[in-house]
Amino acid sequence: MLTLSNHTKQHPEETCKKLQAAEGYVFLNLYREAMRELDQLPAAEADDCDVMIARIRILLHLHRWRKAARLSARGEAIHHTEDEFTVQRAFSLHQLKMRAEAARVLSEAPEWIRRTGILHYNLACYEARWGNLTAARRCVQAAIQINSAIKKSARQDPDLAELWN
Repeated sequence: MLTLSNHTKQHPEETCKKLQAAEGYVFLNLYREAMRELDQLPAAEADDCDVMIARIRILLHLHRWRKAARLSARGEAIHHTEDEFTVQRAFSLHQLKMRAEAARVLSEAPEWIRRTGILHYNLACYEARWGNLTAARRCVQAAIQINSAIKKSARQDPDLAELWN
């Protein structure tokens, strides 16, 4: 489950309450209710990093890939140091079957993002889906080398099933 509990800054009390309420709804798989909580925030909070991430995560649960991709692109433009926007944008594009664009987003990510395991993991998923199993193996091995915890997810990911058969 994607949760919203990565708040990186102090927010006004009302924003904290809405983010926490949204997180509770996400935990209960009540995604529309979670979005309604965020919709009640003042317009001035719309571009807040944590609010944007929360919205994107909810959109992903709702399979609203196009809207998640657009909001992630906006987040990338506003919050240059938050890598989740890049990863979620690429994932949304992948879900839209825009895999080449998704791979481009990841490959053009700043160097510090490219050193993360999740980026290599996502590339492995894309390569496997395209049938490039050799490239997928290289990417998943790089991801696991960076973050060994990824191995468990990789073994269970349907996108990577062909690697283990």
